[in-house]
Amino acid sequence: MDKELLNHYKNTDYWFTVDDKTITLRLGRKNNDFDRLCERLGCTTGTFITAFNPQSQLLPNDENKRRNKQLATRLEQISGVHCFSGEGQDRDKQWPPEASFMVLGLSKKTVIDLARQYQQNALVWIEYQQAAVLIKV
Repeated sequence: MDKELLNHYKNTDYWFTVDDKTITLRLGRKNNDFDRLCERLGCTTGTFITAFNPQSQLLPNDENKRRNKQLATRLEQISGVHCFSGEGQDRDKQWPPEASFMVLGLSKKTVIDLARQYQQNALVWIEYQQAAVLIKV
């Protein structure tokens, strides 16, 4: 991953909605709302993942939606996880928003496997009372 692409990831707000409340994650920062959600759901990990734009190659919106629907179906098949819809948005608006999912309760290995399956460069990983980090896959 080149430096410019890495900077786009770092300059992105990763938001998701829970019960009409928006929670926004930023890389390198802790998030009290995420921690409270973990406490409520009995989870300690979360990941922000999408199937949009594999290998950061822009695809037509209908293709991205089809890929994300496949990912959503796959996530629904995994027991014991909690999934919330969201979006990753570059704060400088130099990259189009990507519909995404915040998934709580998956192992890091499972998340990395999913990201590779959907040809993603990276994913956002966050643990209870820790800062969100970018994991390159």
